Amino acid sequence: MEIKTKMQIKNNIAKLGIATLMVLLCYSCGNSTIAHQYHSLPNEGWERDSVLNYEIAVDSLLEKCNIDIELSYNNNYPYRNLYLFVSGADSTNNQIFSDTLNITLADEYGKWLGNGWGTSYQQRVEYRNSYSFPTAGLYSITVKQGMRDNPISGIERVGVRVVSY
Repeated sequence: MEIKTKMQIKNNIAKLGIATLMVLLCYSCGNSTIAHQYHSLPNEGWERDSVLNYEIAVDSLLEKCNIDIELSYNNNYPYRNLYLFVSGADSTNNQIFSDTLNITLADEYGKWLGNGWGTSYQQRVEYRNSYSFPTAGLYSITVKQGMRDNPISGIERVGVRVVSY
């Protein structure tokens, strides 16, 4: 009797493990990363005229996308917010969007937002949700800093992530 009970428990654990794996696989199949690119910035700082360019290849028009801006920063950044100029263009350089973002990096008490430990932090900012590119093809997304100081210190990396769903 005791042997059957142990075998039943092992079978139930195995079934639960397989079911959990199936749920995770189905969930992960719903989103597909189209692009995920980073630019590292120099230790001397991010110059105002430095344009970060991200090339995005879009294969299908049927998919809606989320476009996120990802930031890595450290304690040397002197402000609680960061202004960014973000724009997108198609392969013929026709502008399809252009925005000024005001991203909050720290709360009013100076506590850094986002994830991190020590002196480094990361933050993902939702930029455009449910976005549809006008046609299939190659696009570029550009990011420039819009702060008054030139250069700005403490911003380590800037990334763009495009995920279809």
